[in-house]
Amino acid sequence: MIRLDNINLTFTGFAIENIDLTIREKDFFALIGPTGSGKSVLLEIIMGLIPFSSGRLLFNEKNMAQTPVEKRRLALVYQDFALFPHLSVAHNILYGIKYHGIKKDEGHNRLENLAHTLGLKRILNRKPHNLSGGEKQRVALARALILNPAVLLLDEPLSALDPEFHGEAKNLLKQIHQDMDMTTVMVSHNFGDVMYLANRGAVIHQGSICQTGEITTLFEKPDSLFTARFVGMKNIMPARILQGKIRIEGADALIETSAVPDIDQGYMGIRPEDIVLVSQGENNPGTSTNRFCGTITRVASQGMFVEVHVESGSLRFEAAWPRRYLRDFQITPGREATIAFSPQSVHVFPN
Repeated sequence: MIRLDNINLTFTGFAIENIDLTIREKDFFALIGPTGSGKSVLLEIIMGLIPFSSGRLLFNEKNMAQTPVEKRRLALVYQDFALFPHLSVAHNILYGIKYHGIKKDEGHNRLENLAHTLGLKRILNRKPHNLSGGEKQRVALARALILNPAVLLLDEPLSALDPEFHGEAKNLLKQIHQDMDMTTVMVSHNFGDVMYLANRGAVIHQGSICQTGEITTLFEKPDSLFTARFVGMKNIMPARILQGKIRIEGADALIETSAVPDIDQGYMGIRPEDIVLVSQGENNPGTSTNRFCGTITRVASQGMFVEVHVESGSLRFEAAWPRRYLRDFQITPGREATIAFSPQSVHVFPN
């Protein structure tokens, strides 16, 4: 278990402040937040590359303040993989063993196993400039894993990969975590990767932790306006709670939620993928509550789905629907549409 206890660190124009964070053994833990929020700095603090000014860093309740990097049983894989251009793949992977007290024979045995596991056997004699992005990532992982770390730290491990290799690499990381029972901490901007790989995480903003918890909770039940907006919650509206229902300020509408909020006022948010299109004549119990008729005002392609804006009186909703809806339901601006969302998809959080 890794515990950051009131960690503080000040740079010129930026500070890490009062970081309290617990990463459990065998977690796949994601650090997410805007660019410049301090995510990579936290990785390097854990690694021991950046000293902090106050607080405690504990591994299994042992204070790591005086423990050198090579004694921490950690491995860090950077976004650009940081391979030595003059060394072969094999020598890149073996580079760190002499600094970690691993005997040469043992190192070569581990190299053989990792080359088999990660599919590197045919490229062991190549130099990095002859490798694809996916191959470079696997070499960087092998260089980290040969040290048999207790914790694997990943700084944007998939961001430099072409789409062709992205899915393959994501599956590889998941397999490594499952097969090795290894605690993993990952910095990422890609929410799809985070949702697929991580079980727990933290949202960081301007050097402070905003929210920690299960990944699904971070994305579906944000506890602040900043977190809601950052994780892609849409349809955010100022709201008051009235007899267990939500009244949107400036609108004559009551919205049902599955859990009565413990606050009198705040914000309501609904993820765009939770807003469904109700077909004409449809009588589905799941679309019988929180049902609104309106006009489509905007349709924008977002790759494999379309972003659709619907105006109903003074309320404006944003939905995310499959691209086939453009064909199947003639989704175009100016057309009328009936939308609905379940009480379970309605979330309320404080100002």
